[in-house]
Amino acid sequence: MVSRRKILSRSRDDLNMEAPPQEEEEDIWYQKDKLYKDHIQEVLNKWQSIDDEIWAKIIVLERNRRVAKAYARAPVLTVNGSDDGFDGFRIGLAGFDNPMRDSKTEEVKRHIGQGCKIKMDDSGNILIKRIAKSNVYVKNTEGENAVANEIIKTPGGALELDKPVKLFDMKKFQQNVARELKRAYPDRRKLEVQCISSVAFVKNESDILEQPCWVMLINVVAMDMLKSKIPPVKNDRSAVDIRNRPRIPVPDEDPYSV
Repeated sequence: MVSRRKILSRSRDDLNMEAPPQEEEEDIWYQKDKLYKDHIQEVLNKWQSIDDEIWAKIIVLERNRRVAKAYARAPVLTVNGSDDGFDGFRIGLAGFDNPMRDSKTEEVKRHIGQGCKIKMDDSGNILIKRIAKSNVYVKNTEGENAVANEIIKTPGGALELDKPVKLFDMKKFQQNVARELKRAYPDRRKLEVQCISSVAFVKNESDILEQPCWVMLINVVAMDMLKSKIPPVKNDRSAVDIRNRPRIPVPDEDPYSV
């Protein structure tokens, strides 16, 4: 049976036509930019129902597959290698199902150990502290970003043991926003992506979609600040990239299915 949505979702041509993914692949991404864009949009779509106490959305991934997602409202969040799943205070990365999990990912998950602790301070910074013996890496350190310069200077974004650092630097982000607002056509999407922090465990792959076990954090406070500076619009024509076109709706039912 031919599925139009599946064909379009796998399209790799320059037009990058984006269609809602096939049901069995709804948690898989093949392009980093689309991964970020989709998760930012998920937050925006549910903005009115996000409580004031929520400071981040957490997405757990194994390579290019999302295996869990949750909102963070606890003062301190622990991300470790336990099988606890998510209980509001801890995310146990071995507690989620993934039918496509490979042996390398299984091996990595066994070495995560105590992982790291993550919290938001009163200024909107997100602090991270590695408490595991195994390595923890901060990704997304290339290009313009809101990662603390202290982390960017370390090889591969590797965190030191028991040393808290700014995973998200609010002052740096505010400076980036102010700089972008001075442009004739501010690029809101570029700033939205900076609200995403990525943390990988044990192994450090160059391609984040090949990272065996990692998490994304979307800073809801930073998103809120950005909304006040540059309100999101449905038809953003400020960007000239054809890939920024609004998504063409596709019916939930395939009219050609038999």
